[in-house]
Amino acid sequence: MIVATAVGSFVAMEGFTYLTHRFVMHGIAWGLHRSHHRASAERFEANDLFPCIGAGIAMIGFAVGFNVPMPGLVAVGAGVTAYGVAYIFVHDIYIHGRLRRVPEVAALERLRRAHAVHHLFGGEPFGMLLPVLPRRHRVLARTVDADAAVARRPRPRPRVPTS
Repeated sequence: MIVATAVGSFVAMEGFTYLTHRFVMHGIAWGLHRSHHRASAERFEANDLFPCIGAGIAMIGFAVGFNVPMPGLVAVGAGVTAYGVAYIFVHDIYIHGRLRRVPEVAALERLRRAHAVHHLFGGEPFGMLLPVLPRRHRVLARTVDADAAVARRPRPRPRVPTS
């Protein structure tokens, strides 16, 4: 039952992420999330506060679950944490190359292109691990320059040789 709860929590996080991204990040918390949609040479962005909040909530859940004891709460925390790790790898490391560019993984390219569409239009898809592209954007997702659309850093300008 504990494993099923952890797996269920992992799966449920995609829906939670979708709703949070759409209605909080692109709504009342746009002031923080805007930093993620702008090219920047900075290592950190205001948007990085969101995973910190999520990790803090998970840590509180673990602390309560281990100390009360409530094994179900620990299982939920494990599922949420596993989703957070997957999200960081797919979104921050693979899609945005925040640590360094990793080799292309065919299974993740669909996610990268879907996220590129989100960055181009600021709308759907809001999900991360199971993004649902609107029909009108499906052809675009196959042809978009995902590298340019999700680049965090401004592209360097060509150097003009000085005599």
